[in-house]
Amino acid sequence: MVAMDDIYGSRARIGYTSPPLLTEVFAYDFYRLVPTGVTLVLTTLAILDRNKDEVDRSYEISMQSARAMASAGVDLLVLGGVPINLSRGYANADRMLAELSSELGIKVTSSAAAQSKALTALGARKIVIARPYPPQGAFDVSGYGSHTVLGAVEGNAPFRQIAQLKRSVALELGRQAMRAYSDADTIMFPSPHWPVVDAIEPLEREFGVSVMSSLQAIVWHALRLTGIDERIDGFGRLLREF
Repeated sequence: MVAMDDIYGSRARIGYTSPPLLTEVFAYDFYRLVPTGVTLVLTTLAILDRNKDEVDRSYEISMQSARAMASAGVDLLVLGGVPINLSRGYANADRMLAELSSELGIKVTSSAAAQSKALTALGARKIVIARPYPPQGAFDVSGYGSHTVLGAVEGNAPFRQIAQLKRSVALELGRQAMRAYSDADTIMFPSPHWPVVDAIEPLEREFGVSVMSSLQAIVWHALRLTGIDERIDGFGRLLREF
């Protein structure tokens, strides 16, 4: 029975500044993961090819979008895009979030913070990265958190086309990652803009490791920050256990 007196986001309205100008996968998978009563307030930035100029422009747009989100009354703002989050330097990232939260009067976090906290919650120590695009413009995750990055496996998909990848691509990249770095305890899938979430549970079962995707981490972090503590099955240990 629909509660006609409730708004869609009766439990939490989560704002997200999405780097890709053309955002498709994030919204689709967000609603597969979150419980009823949680909504996504989405704005897109300027990323098509993930080059430095686009990242710099997207940082400025994200600051404008943050103020618009606050005026719309979101409960939490998540600044998307790790390269954007960290484009002003690792040392400045936490201070920027704190200052913006103080200015806007709402909770503010980032996709970089979500992933760092997720890796910590999972007890990740030896990470292998699996991504579908070449390493152009990639950030170095060893720069935050106490995690060792053993290495990475990559596909060759142009960034603007990763939403079109088959779900099997993430599964195969995860398997390649474990074949290449068999002592890894965690597989990390950067970017929440390609189909990954259906590969998480199969890879955890197959290899006995933790699997963290950036979208899964963002959703987990956002839910916990807005006081939603439900355990969610089907998408890995992070949402099920923490």
